Amino acid sequence: MDETDSLFEGMVLFTPNSSYLDQPQPQPQPHEQQQQQQEEVDHSVQPNLSGDGADHDSDTPSSLETASSQPLDESLFSDLTIVSPLPTLAEEIPSFSRQVSRKKKRASLRIGYGRDSAAEEVPVQFPAPDQSGSDDSQAELPVVAADSDGLPSTTANGDYDFRDGKDRDEVRLEQIKARISEKLELARRSAAAVSESRKEAIARSRRVAERLRGAAEAYAELERRLNEACESEDFETAERLSDSMAAADGERRSLMAALRAAEAECDAVESRMEEVLAAQIAAEEECAALLDQFAQDASNKADLVTRTAQEVSSKRMDEWLLSTEALGAKKMELEIESHIISKARTVLDTTIEDSVEDDKQERESLCKKRDVLIDELQKLLLLVKQKEQEIAETECNIEAVDKRITDVVSGFQEIQSNLDLKIGDLQSGLSNIEFESEALSTKKKEIDELLTQEEEKGAKLRELANASAEEAKTYEEVVRLRKNLMVSVLKSREDKVRLAKTEEKLSDDVQMLQQVISSSRASLQDLSTRKSSIQQDIASSKQKIMFIDKRVPELEAEKKVAAAARNFKEAARIAAEAKSLTVEKDSLQVSMERAASELEKLEEEIKDTIEKLQETEVLISSKEKEVAMARFERLLLTAGSATAERAAALELGDLEEANLLLVEAEAADSEAKELQPLYDFKVEEFTNIPKHFISMELVANLGKKQLEELAASVDFSPS
Repeated sequence: MDETDSLFEGMVLFTPNSSYLDQPQPQPQPHEQQQQQQEEVDHSVQPNLSGDGADHDSDTPSSLETASSQPLDESLFSDLTIVSPLPTLAEEIPSFSRQVSRKKKRASLRIGYGRDSAAEEVPVQFPAPDQSGSDDSQAELPVVAADSDGLPSTTANGDYDFRDGKDRDEVRLEQIKARISEKLELARRSAAAVSESRKEAIARSRRVAERLRGAAEAYAELERRLNEACESEDFETAERLSDSMAAADGERRSLMAALRAAEAECDAVESRMEEVLAAQIAAEEECAALLDQFAQDASNKADLVTRTAQEVSSKRMDEWLLSTEALGAKKMELEIESHIISKARTVLDTTIEDSVEDDKQERESLCKKRDVLIDELQKLLLLVKQKEQEIAETECNIEAVDKRITDVVSGFQEIQSNLDLKIGDLQSGLSNIEFESEALSTKKKEIDELLTQEEEKGAKLRELANASAEEAKTYEEVVRLRKNLMVSVLKSREDKVRLAKTEEKLSDDVQMLQQVISSSRASLQDLSTRKSSIQQDIASSKQKIMFIDKRVPELEAEKKVAAAARNFKEAARIAAEAKSLTVEKDSLQVSMERAASELEKLEEEIKDTIEKLQETEVLISSKEKEVAMARFERLLLTAGSATAERAAALELGDLEEANLLLVEAEAADSEAKELQPLYDFKVEEFTNIPKHFISMELVANLGKKQLEELAASVDFSPS
């Protein structure tokens, strides 16, 4: 049988010995009474063993018989003690399941006298209502203090800390969003500034291109008039037009250099625009990373807050269960003690009544006798003195009986006062327990509120984390769209720059080859002049040799005639002349041989120069076709880019820029159409031309939804 089944197990009533009765019982002072009452209710060690319970069960009847057979002592309940198990506060808090099992097991109570075990007891104090605040603090139940592990408590300060923690997360999110807005606004301002610089550079390039187009038309007109003047053999006009063409060509070359510089400036601005857009993409990536980090931190913090709140709530619930169990046991002890004291008071009242019952009956009989005697006194006036003596004796007896009754009542009055005081203290203790029970209920509500607040905080943090994660995904999607759209834009731009450099390089090559041709033609002209001069010299030498060949026979005949006429002087002169002609003929023949050899060399040089001229002209033709091909492809890219930029300008509301871009696109398309039939170009052969052109302005300024629409319009799916 369980030890708790016998509620009054161990209660022993006994009669003190005479020596104890003879000792005077001093009236305790209020403070001493309170200390005595505080020492009367103690925590005991573990419940009695089952064997002890059996012994008490066997001893109880004899004790009760003794109590009923002997009169009660006036200090019967002065040392009444309730002994209960002492909860070990130093033990670690067990798990919740163990607390549930312990909650089911009530601590057994041993009620009786505790004089023998008073030294082993640990008092639990119940202060009176008029005690100071320090005494009130001692009256608290043994509740293990909650751990302060950084969680917000349920006090007013704790509520402030909780709200402050929640506000810190929201403030951090607002700071992140403000930082993101600042970065994006800075990127947008930079993009707007670079876009404005880009427009100015493009406008300057357009003005230079217009001037170059006018200079090219003027040069073509001068060239046409020069050809007409040459055909009409108006050499003076041709000379003047040639000078004008030289000046126009110089201006055209300077304008071409200015156009190249303007295009280089446009390329530099485009590079800056690319850098700004890359910085914007990097800022958006950083924004996404910040939001991702905040979402991860908020989610981790929410999990930590929820987990810690659950741990603290579980720990505090365990403490609350321990406190509730201790309070319940204590309340039961006080209720049992109150019940026992009430029973004892009833027994005391009954004992008093039983003790004075005989005296009361005797008093009543004496009173009746006194009345009879008074009646007899009235009737027996003669026996007055005798009856007065009897009356006096009876009065003395009545006073003695009254004195005995008063003594008996006064003897129990102290016990009754002590019992009344104990009952008052017990009621005060019960009131304190009710107050502590309400405090525990309030504590449980605070624990529940703490758990609810922490769960709400965790939910709020998760909500912030989810919102940040969604916003980060939005930024990541925007970055992915911008990057992938920028690939097409940058490829078109790189192709334009590459084609412009190729065109410039090929144009320089053509110009160099034309200079080579001019040099070769000048050299060919010199060779032709030298050839003509040598041919003239050879012809003159041949004529001289023919004259000498004809003149020498004549001189020989004249010499013979003069010799026959004995005119030796004349014959000597003729002989000398003939000899000089023969020497001159030999010299002319040597000169002719040397001139013929030189003429042969000149003819070889002329032939080589002509072949070189032909090869250079073929190379120039090939280079010019390559230049035209690069220019044709660049014009197609320019027309497509201008069309895309015009669409962007229309979407951004810049009608003036849209009109200029339309003119630029039409001019590029018209020039491309002029080049196409000259070299039989086919657009399908140019595989680098994209099907759809995208404006960098749109990529930099559009939002997520518009970027998705743009990607969908160009049949582009982000990877």
